[in-house]
Amino acid sequence: MLEIIVSVLGAFGGAAAVGAVVAKFVSDHVSKEWLQRQKSQLDTVLETHKASLSRETEAHKLTLKRQEMLYAREVAAADALMKLCRRIYPKYSRPDMDWHDAGEAVACRLEVVEREAEDFLEEHSPIVSDEVLRLVEEIKASAADAKFYVQERDGEADPQSIEVGQNIMTKLREAKDQIRKDLRR
Repeated sequence: MLEIIVSVLGAFGGAAAVGAVVAKFVSDHVSKEWLQRQKSQLDTVLETHKASLSRETEAHKLTLKRQEMLYAREVAAADALMKLCRRIYPKYSRPDMDWHDAGEAVACRLEVVEREAEDFLEEHSPIVSDEVLRLVEEIKASAADAKFYVQERDGEADPQSIEVGQNIMTKLREAKDQIRKDLRR
């Protein structure tokens, strides 16, 4: 009887060992298959995320390139406005020259002022701020209106034209200050 019990236990033990081996094999196969599915899903998500990041990076690069080009044009407009100021503002021509004399010098060159302002607007109006645009347009309009009414006598312009010249210089200074603020924003 002992032999039967030992052979039955041996049979069950052998079956248990075979069952354990089969269970391990099935477990390993199922876990590998599960890991492959998970890896495949993660790879898909990763590739989608990489593509999204790549698109965002390209969009940011284009935005930065555009901003760089706009800034370069803003700097060019600021340079042009500074040159415009130097061309319109009268040169310091005598030791006792004052604001009235400067206004008179500008009043005697209103046609040139109009043309210079128009040239500036033609080239830079799309890029300058609304405030600078408004000021330069006012300078051009003032010069255009007043150039027909300048009355010179003995090398002097009339008081109304001198006032227009002074107003033009004031607006030029305001435009120059504004464009500097615009560049520093």
